[in-house]
Amino acid sequence: MKVKQAIINHFQDTRIKKEQTTKVFDINFSWEFTNLSEIISKPRFIKYLNMKYKKDFNKKTISYFNETIDQIRIFNKEVDQSIWDYLIQTNNDKIIYNIYEEFLVFMYSSIKVFINDILIEQMIYWNEEIEIKKLNNKHYDSHLYFNLEIQKYKNNYQKFLYKKLKTLLKEEPNNSVIGIIVQAYDENIKENEIKLVELKQAALLKYQKELLW
Repeated sequence: MKVKQAIINHFQDTRIKKEQTTKVFDINFSWEFTNLSEIISKPRFIKYLNMKYKKDFNKKTISYFNETIDQIRIFNKEVDQSIWDYLIQTNNDKIIYNIYEEFLVFMYSSIKVFINDILIEQMIYWNEEIEIKKLNNKHYDSHLYFNLEIQKYKNNYQKFLYKKLKTLLKEEPNNSVIGIIVQAYDENIKENEIKLVELKQAALLKYQKELLW
């Protein structure tokens, strides 16, 4: 675990940009990325957003926000532990270091995209009680579509791990443990892709023609 933490510390010291910026609804927001496990300081994040949003977030919005961040933190921690457990099935230190560092890059990028492109917008949807989201001339329930986005986030991690596990198996074709894990991921990814379709259909509002903008 000391080796793992050393890789994380080096990555955070050299690769993470603390100050993050994004534009949502023509508002330029900024926030601070703390580290890969905490991601953000919740109170500080809300304070940063309030400065630009010019409105206070209501209790419901803050509750949804807290639940989302907690969910992402727990999920990321579980995936992080999983990939490390898989990697130490090999004795190749170079492979362990390279793939784990690639994972940290992927995690960092995924978190930023989720917060910048999805979460901040959804917080405004919650706060303004905007229940309909319009995408590609189709209308969706904004709450259900957000659930879809969270599932996409999780599925992308699964696909990343699957890709790296296949790389590992190519290097060590006789590693039966990794072979079994790859097979399990293959089946699970197919199931989750079906789940995404179902979530999108559930979010799609019926009677589209009756919705006026």
